[in-house]
Amino acid sequence: MREWLRNLPPNVQGAFWLVTGGFVFTATSAMIRLLSVQIESVQTAFFRAVISLVILLPIIAAGKVKPWQSKRIAGHFWRTFMGTLSMVLGFYAVSMLPLADATAIAFSQPLFSVVVAALIAGEKVRWRRWSATIVGFLGVLVMVRPGEGSLQAGALVALANAATVAISILLVKRLSDSETPLMILTQFAIFSTILLAPPALFVWRWPDAWGWVLAVGVALSATVGQYFWVQAFKAGEMSAVAPFEYLRLPFAVFVGWLIWDEIPVIWTYVGAAIVIASALYIAHREHQLAKERRLREQQASSIKPPSA
Repeated sequence: MREWLRNLPPNVQGAFWLVTGGFVFTATSAMIRLLSVQIESVQTAFFRAVISLVILLPIIAAGKVKPWQSKRIAGHFWRTFMGTLSMVLGFYAVSMLPLADATAIAFSQPLFSVVVAALIAGEKVRWRRWSATIVGFLGVLVMVRPGEGSLQAGALVALANAATVAISILLVKRLSDSETPLMILTQFAIFSTILLAPPALFVWRWPDAWGWVLAVGVALSATVGQYFWVQAFKAGEMSAVAPFEYLRLPFAVFVGWLIWDEIPVIWTYVGAAIVIASALYIAHREHQLAKERRLREQQASSIKPPSA
């Protein structure tokens, strides 16, 4: 199987990893929602953090990563704080909304990333990306329909999750300048376990045997899905691979119908289409700008200084 995959074109490999990862993430969301019947979402997040830490302990013990040697502990803490907050909000959103609705609203994250890049990172965002972002947020309004009395608390939680994910991604990018992915992952597991322990103990309920199966399943599938996601963008070009991430929506529609007999209203599809189109345009535009920057750097490096 692995040899067959390696023989495929890079972008096809990336698409395969991302589609598979999308299905795994959908299964994770379904297990989170099933588990929410027994325990609070913050306790589910605590289980996910603890099990991730247990998985990493052999690597820490072998000395492959030494979290105590990091010189950016404060950076790891704030990245973990935002990442943990987004994880808890995401778990609550999945437990409060139909699966397809929670998935569709999560697609607004690239829109928030543009806002975060402009307001926090100080990045210069031109009118094309601002226009696409505004159109995308109009798509979000179509999905949540606040003027018709249909705006649910779960929708607000899902939007807050998308916003905190955008901030978390920015913090990860800053840490990536000097920290390895394994160090970032390990620090997240440690700090998130510490941060989630008090609120989890406050609402603690012991799950039954099926609940423990779901808790372990959430931790393992989330880890596997994250690995697939990383492999997707490692194998293929981002502009070619990224659109396949939106296949999570039909997966979510199918799983929601199969388990809970949920059929999304037409406005979920319309709003999701607007958000996805806007996000794809933003990704395409960022890819173009990156190519232009690389071209300018190559041209500048090729210009030799005049001889004395």
